[in-house]
Amino acid sequence: MSDAASQHDAHADPTRCENCDAALQGEFCHQCGQSVHNPIRHAAHAVEEFFEAFWHLDGRLWRTLRDLVSPGRTAINYLAGHRQRYIAPLRLFVVLSLLTFFIGAATMHFDDATVSTDGIDTIAAATTVAEVEKARDELVAEIEQARVEAGNTPGVDPALVAAEVRIRGAAANRIVELGGTPDKNDVATADTSPSQPWRSGLQFNMLGHHGVWDPETNPLVVGWWPDFANAWLNRKAGNIDRNMESESFASAEFWVQGMMASAPTALFLLVPVFALLLKIFYLFTRRLYLEHLVVALYSHAFLLLALTVLFLLSLLGGWLANAPVWIGIVIATASAAMMIWMPVYLLLMQKRVYRQGWWLTVPKYLAIGMVYFMMLLFATIIAFLARLAGS
Repeated sequence: MSDAASQHDAHADPTRCENCDAALQGEFCHQCGQSVHNPIRHAAHAVEEFFEAFWHLDGRLWRTLRDLVSPGRTAINYLAGHRQRYIAPLRLFVVLSLLTFFIGAATMHFDDATVSTDGIDTIAAATTVAEVEKARDELVAEIEQARVEAGNTPGVDPALVAAEVRIRGAAANRIVELGGTPDKNDVATADTSPSQPWRSGLQFNMLGHHGVWDPETNPLVVGWWPDFANAWLNRKAGNIDRNMESESFASAEFWVQGMMASAPTALFLLVPVFALLLKIFYLFTRRLYLEHLVVALYSHAFLLLALTVLFLLSLLGGWLANAPVWIGIVIATASAAMMIWMPVYLLLMQKRVYRQGWWLTVPKYLAIGMVYFMMLLFATIIAFLARLAGS
């Protein structure tokens, strides 16, 4: 009987808060806000707590995203003191930064349009014509398979054609060196100057380094760095050099996708700088820097949201590459409309938040935009090179 009573007491609602030990007078502690119900002891309360937290977050998230679509509304309401209805700007920005970064990394692959031509080393090392022809045929077969798998993916076919030309040219040159007669399909693409490399190499003219980088004969060395740091720097330079060897490196598609995938990182780093620019150009509005930072965070949250939409549209376009033409036109139109809306959104947001006339807003917007665009472009290029160096 005593065991049953003790078990009943263990499952009964406590009279004092388990978190702060305050006397309870209702369903929630008046001091810390913790619920009386313990989800560990009651499965029903655990389910209830999960859905309550989910719908509470969903409600705030929905209101934040809904008002974020309207230029300036979220920032104006937040600065006016209506903070409870929205997700905090820094939290929203960090979450969207992570989301956009991962979606961008998943949809914008640097190596999607590349085909490994490492077999060219096999061709160069071959000692008989038969070995050269075997290696050539295997590499060409891989390219044909890649062409079938790629379908109509933009930017892939030119890279495959370039790779095939390079392979056939190398095979023809090696066959000639071995005293054989190259295939007529290879002769047309053979390099007339086999001793010259297909590209000049990675050029570094900074930090005391000049000319073409080479890890052995001309490494990149910073005099005041320790040896391990210089070794790390040259490993990164080697990664960039290998990525430059890909046939897609010279294609516009490669650079567009790479820059778009690097943009979220640049946006994340430049938010405080954008807030500082707002502070400088709106110095006489007597707003605190943190108020400008709120505007910067919400404006960049929208930009990240727009980038996410562009990434998803790009992914959808790849999936529907073989769909009817009108679907591709719709996707391209939606992408163009989003890219046009982004600067227009920022202009309207700046006008509504700071409430100045158009004759003041437009010049300030253009000045801030020009300075920030140059900084964003520079940061994006640095982030892009960091991605190349890290892969």
